[in-house]
Amino acid sequence: MQTAINSSQATLKRSTLYGGVSARFVSFLVDTTLLMFCYTLFLYAASDNPDQLDSWKVIFAHEPLSLQEPLLMGKTLLLYLYFPVLHWLYYTICESSGKQATIGKYTLGLKVTDLRGKRISFAQANLRYFSKIISALPVFLGFLLLLSTRRKQSLHDYLARTIVVTN
Repeated sequence: MQTAINSSQATLKRSTLYGGVSARFVSFLVDTTLLMFCYTLFLYAASDNPDQLDSWKVIFAHEPLSLQEPLLMGKTLLLYLYFPVLHWLYYTICESSGKQATIGKYTLGLKVTDLRGKRISFAQANLRYFSKIISALPVFLGFLLLLSTRRKQSLHDYLARTIVVTN
């Protein structure tokens, strides 16, 4: 038996809104700031090299930097294995968790889903994370793909078969 819908009580179905460029970029900035804060705490807690503290003292003392200090900071960030591992774990665990988002995405009301709107698996989150390298290779053109697609998908979203939607 069908029931008639009263026109005064019409309901509007909210369509899924996809995460746009500005919201995704701001969430990236929030996540990057949070990760750099954690990296810094972890670096100073685990380090026995006093040169790292000296380079920050030079920056805050407004003395001119030599080429040695930025190279030391870059070497410290890139050569220690725990930085890329922490970055990888943060993104894959958060995006495959029940919240379906990193802290940056969650604060902006975004979440990562598969093409049917379901939670992504850990394997899918890994594929999405490592596909970001391919998105970044040709002058970040893979990220700019979201400007021209209907579902606002970047290249890594296409490869992992995921979308970023608003809550």
